[in-house]
Amino acid sequence: MARRILKILALRAVGFIVARPRLDAFLRRQIYRFPGLAGRARAAIARSRRADGQALPVILTEEADLCDSARQVLHDLQRAIGHTRAP
Repeated sequence: MARRILKILALRAVGFIVARPRLDAFLRRQIYRFPGLAGRARAAIARSRRADGQALPVILTEEADLCDSARQVLHDLQRAIGHTRAP
């Protein structure tokens, strides 16, 4: 429970920082002044990305499983891909 609360707080803090480019740039410069801290920050980001990747939604394998709007987007994308490959 406490771990979940900390994760939520950390995500909100990161969202706050990323929404402000000057603050983001300043904090990045400060973090990279300390190699140990920079390594820990990189490791934490890598761990969170792995955890996020494990929670990906299931990909539908059949077009019939898609809703009408998703099916239309799929057809539009396939048509666009076909047009870019033509010489």
